[in-house]
This record gives sequence, structure tokens and C-alpha cells, in this order.
Amino acid sequence: MTDMTTNTRINQICFGPPKDSLTVEHLPLESLEKDNIRVKIEATNINPSDLLSIHGIGQYRHSHQPPRVPGFEAVGQVIESNHEKFIIGQRVVVATSGTWQKYIDVSPDNLFHIPHYLENGYACQLYINALTAWVLTTEIAQLKKEDVLIINAGSSAIGKIFAQLSSSLGFTLLVVTSKPETYAYDSSIVIDAKGDLITQIQQLNLPRPNVAFDAIGGKVGTELIHTVGIKGRYINYGTLSLEFYERRFYEYAKNQNIDFSTFFLRYWENTVGKDVRREKFTMMLDHFIINKIQLDVDRCIPLDQVQSAIELIESKSTPIHGKIILLPM
Repeated sequence: MTDMTTNTRINQICFGPPKDSLTVEHLPLESLEKDNIRVKIEATNINPSDLLSIHGIGQYRHSHQPPRVPGFEAVGQVIESNHEKFIIGQRVVVATSGTWQKYIDVSPDNLFHIPHYLENGYACQLYINALTAWVLTTEIAQLKKEDVLIINAGSSAIGKIFAQLSSSLGFTLLVVTSKPETYAYDSSIVIDAKGDLITQIQQLNLPRPNVAFDAIGGKVGTELIHTVGIKGRYINYGTLSLEFYERRFYEYAKNQNIDFSTFFLRYWENTVGKDVRREKFTMMLDHFIINKIQLDVDRCIPLDQVQSAIELIESKSTPIHGKIILLPM
């Protein structure tokens, strides 16, 4: 029988390696505050942003100070509610910080209804990467059939979403990946990240991209912008390299009259407001279901074994083919 009086959670007590900064805690549940909803987490995942926030790298050192519960998205079931639009038994996506725990109390603004039939491993990935990809393609870049998009980190979770959206929305996609031999989507044109990008585009007689999405920044991003044609658009949405762009990045952008901008989901949410965010999530979910957009899962690991899960990701010795999902027990 489920214990609904005690919460199991991961507590980040400091910045640093997970073995030093993360502990498993068991705490009594307090009374639910007015207007909040209590959700029993069924599954939550590990994103690169989770690892950056645990190590305290870049912007995460300032925006996610410990002590805190890590995790930025999850799926669960409403078990107690003080809000009329959320009733006990409904399944919801939880889109807020602190999802690495068994129970979470959430504002209704950070919950999204989903169908009961969606698998946990799929549903817990429906926010950070999924909504970012959807908003970038349909709202920010507003990609159409005549557009040619180039992306890096093509084999990443979000890169795989872009590949599927290129089929369902109709734009042309050039994918830069360090693993072209294992790339799975026939709808995309694959470019080897280990070679010169412009040379490959020319040798393959490919159309020149007019839009680029950069997840990496630094030298890799500098190489990517040189593939974009005159008066194109270049959107940075991640800094996986933790490096600055080179000087020639800005010189090329200026000389080619390229529109350079950044996109981060949290800032977009603050700008458009909660109603627009909910509208776009609903549109995205409908599109994903109708077009059978896949969100890969590698394996599921109990929440209290989070150390082993992170070691698996950070060791890079075992190939990972999808998200590592944490399951509160």
C-alpha cells in the first residue's frame, strides 16, 4: 500500500559532483497549501540542464541555488487538489523545478493535462525539449516548406524531435552529428560534425541553410553559422560547450546580415505568459500524438538510485539511446 504521509526526495545540498552533492531524504508530508495541487510523481527524467545545475555550471549556479530538489519536468497523477480545474486521478505533466521526488505540491500554472494512455517515459519528456522544439520551429522561426534548417547536436533528444518535425511540418533539415553512421531518420540530410561543414554541403550539392538552431555555442557554433546564407537567421538555444563564440562568428554574422538571437524556454514563458504557454503546449501535444512523434527512453531506474543513473550518463562508456527515466518507488 502506498505511503501518502512520507515523501522521498533527492536533496541537492551543494554544488559539485553528484556523489558529494546529492542525498536521499524521507520527510513527512505537510498540509497542502491553498490553490495548490499535490501530484504523485510517476516518472521524471535526467536532462543536461539537471547535470549543469547540480555541478553549478554557468547560469545554473545563479538561478538554482542549493539546497534544492533537482529535476525540471515529470509526469504524475493528482492525488489532492485545492483547484477546481484539477481533480483527483487526472494525469498531468509537471513543468517546474523540483521533480526528483515522490510527491510534489504544484501551482496549477505549472500543470498540464494529458491523456491517461500516454506512457510514463514518453509523458515525462513532454516539456523541456518537446516544447522548446515546437516553439522554435512553429513560433520563433515559423518554418515553412521552403525553409532549410541546419542544426547541431543532431543525435540529441531535441535533435531527434527536430528531425521528426521536419517530416510533419515539411521543412528541409540538415543535421550535423558526430555519429552519422547511427543516425536513424531518413527524412533528414546528415552531415558529419567531424568534417568541414561547408565542404560537405557543397560536395553533396545541398541547398544553403537559411536558418540555424545552435545547441552548443563556442567553436562548434562558430562553424555552424558559416553554413548560413546571406540574410539568414541564427538562433542559439543552448550552450553545451560552455564556450563563447569566436570573434569570426560575429564578423560573419555582420558581413552576411544574419539575424542572430537566443531562445531559452524560461525567458519565453515569462514573456508570453501562462495562457499562451498552455495554448502552445496543447497544440504541441495534439501534433505529437497525431503525427506519432517519438521520445526515446533508454532505461528506467529507481529514484533512490539516482547516483548510478548519473554515473551511467557521465561515464560515456555505455551507449545511451534515449532518456534515463527516474521512477519514485
